[in-house]
Amino acid sequence: MIEPTLNDTVKKLIKKAEEIQPNGIDIQYHDEKSGFVRHDQAQHYLRNGKLVIDVLDQTDVNYVVSHELLHFMLMFEKLPQISFNLESEHPNLDKKYVATGMELYDILMHFFVYQQQRELGLINKEIEELYFKGILAVLKPEPKDSKDEWMVLRTVNVLDALVFFKDNQEEILPKLRELYPKATAQAEKLYQVITTKPLDSAFNVHRAIVKLYKDFDKALESYGLYGMNLTTYVSLTPVLSKRQLRLDVRQLFEIFHTDLKENLQFKTAYVGRMKNDQQNAFVISEPQGNDQQKARKFREIYEMPVGEYLDSIGVPFIVR
Repeated sequence: MIEPTLNDTVKKLIKKAEEIQPNGIDIQYHDEKSGFVRHDQAQHYLRNGKLVIDVLDQTDVNYVVSHELLHFMLMFEKLPQISFNLESEHPNLDKKYVATGMELYDILMHFFVYQQQRELGLINKEIEELYFKGILAVLKPEPKDSKDEWMVLRTVNVLDALVFFKDNQEEILPKLRELYPKATAQAEKLYQVITTKPLDSAFNVHRAIVKLYKDFDKALESYGLYGMNLTTYVSLTPVLSKRQLRLDVRQLFEIFHTDLKENLQFKTAYVGRMKNDQQNAFVISEPQGNDQQKARKFREIYEMPVGEYLDSIGVPFIVR
């Protein structure tokens, strides 16, 4: 296979990313050429200290490689991150929740990624056409008088399209409303929810993610599907003021028992969630000992300063 040549803009992005990842970046290419572009045509991960970008589709390598590089670099910005620290006894359900939680989070990050790609000239009219072609190629039209298993996929894809075309949505909405009326209606509501406030601070990004997770359940329920309760399932970096970090844990968090297991030691999990928005901020395993000893441990936790406690369990936080 002849390795494709990246343009100068993407080469400069690679140099910039290498400042963060000094062990190097390895780009691997597959032969597939679908004739459209999607953000899932590449993935990135660390292997032997190197950042690996696995390009699954070569329709436009500059677009997909830059997309992965910008996602990678966003991880080092002062923005909330997500993690998955819980698991149920149903692996397939866990995979669905992880995939959906990650997809919705990435859609929020796409406000930054797509904007940077546009500013760099890596999204133009041709890429817009290839992107929309990808939407139509992947999503089946909605059945008229019933629901099917595609509703979740339709909703997240249409929502991402609204982010991608945020300045010219009128070009795509007629076709989306025609083919996917229910999903598009819900995606438009979700778009309004996440753009109520500008995404100009870690606090506003955190709030938008929480609202997206909550309102996504409303979309699912409108289809007659069960909600996913991602605010409980997904841990999200807390964004706290210096004053909040000095407060006792009991003043900001409630720690509650769940039927899920934490996925490091596979013990009964307790979720620490923010009192103000009910968002999962950390997960701990059940303390050892008898009931009296467990109760004493939880009292000790609740009496600790928030910053000290989060540091003690290795949970990152952002100071606003």
